[in-house]
Amino acid sequence: MNKCHLNTELSSLEGTRSEFNRSKAVIKLGIDVHQDFYVVVEQMEGTNPKPAQRFQKQVFLHWAAKLSKSGSKVHAVYEACGFGFGLQRQLTAQGIHCYVVCPQKLDERNKRVKTDGLDAKALCLKLDRFVQGNKDALALVRVPSEAEEQLRAIHRQREQLVKARIFSSKARRIG
Repeated sequence: MNKCHLNTELSSLEGTRSEFNRSKAVIKLGIDVHQDFYVVVEQMEGTNPKPAQRFQKQVFLHWAAKLSKSGSKVHAVYEACGFGFGLQRQLTAQGIHCYVVCPQKLDERNKRVKTDGLDAKALCLKLDRFVQGNKDALALVRVPSEAEEQLRAIHRQREQLVKARIFSSKARRIG
C-alpha cells in the first residue's frame, strides 16, 4: 500500500516566493532625503519593513553598495526635492534601480502624524506594490540629464535673484 504524506500547513508568503522563485532576494528601500542625512526603511522580499534607520550620506551610499554587491536585486525610491537628482545617479551607478517620485502626502490614514520614519516606510510600501506590478503605485518623475539639471539651476538662481532685488527695492520704498 502506498503511503501518501499530506502536508496541510500553509507556507508563508516569503517561503512560497523563495521556493518557486530561485532568484536572488529583492530588497526595497524607501528613502526620506534631507540635506545632511537620509532616513531609510528596508524591506526584504515580502517581509514587513524594518524600522527606520538614519544614515549620514556617505555611510548610506557605502551600505547601499554592499547590499547591491551581495547579489540581491535592490530597488530604492525617494521624493523629488530641492537637492537634485545626484542620489538617483549615485545609486543607479551602483546597480540599484532608483526611482524618483512626485512629492506627495504620505499620511494615507490621515493620522496627522508626520515623521521621517513614517514617510520612508510609506515610500517603501508603495515601492513594494510597484515592484510587484502595480505601476500606478508610484508617480514617477523624469530624471533630467546632468546638463539639463545645471541649466535649470542657473534659471532658478536667476529667478531668485530677481525676486530678491524686487523685494529689497519695495522694502526701501516702504521704509
